[in-house]
Amino acid sequence: MNTKLVMMTGVALLSSIGVAHAQTSQTQKTSGASGYEQTVRMTGEVTYTQGNWLVAKMQPSGNYELFDVKPGREFLIDGQKKQIGDLKPGTVLTAMIITKTTPVTVRTTSTLNGTVWWVNGNWVILTLPNGENKEYQVPETYRFMVEGKQASVHDLRTGMKVSATKIVEQPQTEISTETVITGTSPK
Repeated sequence: MNTKLVMMTGVALLSSIGVAHAQTSQTQKTSGASGYEQTVRMTGEVTYTQGNWLVAKMQPSGNYELFDVKPGREFLIDGQKKQIGDLKPGTVLTAMIITKTTPVTVRTTSTLNGTVWWVNGNWVILTLPNGENKEYQVPETYRFMVEGKQASVHDLRTGMKVSATKIVEQPQTEISTETVITGTSPK
C-alpha cells in the first residue's frame, strides 16, 4: 500500500471516528529514511565579554555581533575546555553549527467503543459509554470489531456493541542542532 493511500485512509478514518471521543490512544513516531544535514561555520574574534554576553568581530565581514552564551557552554580553546569567563580579547572562535532535519511520521492509534443506535448506508450513530450519541460517515473499506469478528458498516444492526480502531498518520519534521565551538588564544 503506498504512502499517500495510507495517509488518505488515516485522514478519512480521523474524520469518520472523531478525535475527541477516543477511549484509548497510543502515539508513536517513525523516522523517514531521508533527511538532510546542514553545517554552518562562523568565525569571530572575541572583543569583549561580560557575564554570559560575548561580543565578537566576525570574519571575514568585520561586523560586530552580540551573543548570549548559555550558562555552562564550553569552548575548546587550544585543546582545553574553557568557560566564557576564561575567554580573552583576541581569542579567535570558530563555531560549527550542525542542523539535522529528519522527516518523521507520527502515528496515533485510538480505540472507540460504542453501541449501534442507528445505521443506514455508510452512516452510523453510536451510543458512547458516556451516553452521548455520535454520528459517523464510514468508508466502505472500514471494519468494526463485533464480538471479536470484523464487520463492515453494512453488517451493523441496532444494539450491536462495536469497537472501532483508527490510525492517523501525520507527517512532521524533527530538527536537532549541535554546536561545537573551538578556538585559539591570542598570540
